[in-house]
Amino acid sequence: MATALLAMSVCPLPVYAQAMPPSPPPAQTAFDQGAASVLALLQGKAKSADIFNSAFVAAVPEAQLAQVIAGLKAQHGEAQTVVAIRPMDARSASVDIRFDRSIVTFTIGMLNGKLSGLFITGTRTEGDSLAQITADIAALPGRTGLIVQKLTDKGRETLISRNADERFAIASVFKLYVLAEIDRAVRAGERAWSDVLPLTQKSHPSGIAQDWPDNAPMTLQTLATLMISISDNSATDTLIAAIGQQRLAAIVRASGHASPQDMTPVLSTQQVTGLKMPANAALRDRFLAADDIEQTRLLQEAGETLRLNKLDLSVYTGGPNQIDTIEWFASPADIARLLAMLERDGDPVTRAILKVNPGIPPVSAGRWAYLGYKGGSEPGIMGMSFVAETKQGERYVVSALVNNREAEIDQPGFITLMTRLLDQLAGPTAPATRP
Repeated sequence: MATALLAMSVCPLPVYAQAMPPSPPPAQTAFDQGAASVLALLQGKAKSADIFNSAFVAAVPEAQLAQVIAGLKAQHGEAQTVVAIRPMDARSASVDIRFDRSIVTFTIGMLNGKLSGLFITGTRTEGDSLAQITADIAALPGRTGLIVQKLTDKGRETLISRNADERFAIASVFKLYVLAEIDRAVRAGERAWSDVLPLTQKSHPSGIAQDWPDNAPMTLQTLATLMISISDNSATDTLIAAIGQQRLAAIVRASGHASPQDMTPVLSTQQVTGLKMPANAALRDRFLAADDIEQTRLLQEAGETLRLNKLDLSVYTGGPNQIDTIEWFASPADIARLLAMLERDGDPVTRAILKVNPGIPPVSAGRWAYLGYKGGSEPGIMGMSFVAETKQGERYVVSALVNNREAEIDQPGFITLMTRLLDQLAGPTAPATRP
């Protein structure tokens, strides 16, 4: 059992100057031993088969585990010591381990005295600050933009602003605009979350709906949840087709986008991919030279040319492709205004949809009373945007974007930076327990 006492202690025995019998050392729980075993594994002093149960060993090959450990060392340095153990229930605990450059949080599972699970659930840097994180984001290759605003009764108070009004490619963060129009229509009584739409616009992954039956009946809430939580492109394109360009253009303007022409017409994921293809270079040139009305007409005339069965997905395998021309565009400040609008006016279902996938590791996400998120990425683009409420009732919107025309984005590194930022905004952590 996870609560069974073990005979040995990871704490050194105290040294006494007086000739009296020492007090017995504190009993060591299975979680203490589990944490020590994880540290030994990270330091190369233990093998998987020695510390994990047979089910874990069978499910996670030694080579896979070694690759994960190598990645941790590359990002954080060498593992040094266990600094905190927080039991979660009878069989699991949260464990903090200090590395050279940061503290990494793991969730461990214990069963019959052996580790039954190991998950990386967060990282943080001691002595961190919003200023340091902002500097680290600014140092990323390519162009970076960031805004952090506190939502108050008097409006939005800007805490951090870096290139906040500059135009960036935003990848799937654009799906927030689609959600905002659904939200508006539901609140206006024009639609209901229970409305059923057939799955008519299958696109390429990300997502899962592309593998579902053609015309599968799906509720508006299901489509919206897929679009936001796993960035499902087929759900997104089905919603765009059902909403129509007039309504989408109106919500872009209503959100306060500083250059709504950069977002209209709101392209489907299939259309973006198709227009990036070398085979469609002539169509792309005509599209880029046209105004909004003519662009809409060109997309309608292209028809099947920009549908899934004609798409060449290799346009995403050779690095950044047309990210300054064929994309969805907004500034960090535009996204912040959109999130603030949803936080102020949004339907409760919209709020629930946004929190399905918090975007950062569970330990850090769990420090918030509410954390809504939408991200987006493709070669050369990454964005992460949040609307959040602390357990003390303070509310924030955060939008960070990075564009690099020359190279892929270090996505794990960017997630780490945003996790550090959210940790700073959330405030002090709970007191650590043993050791």
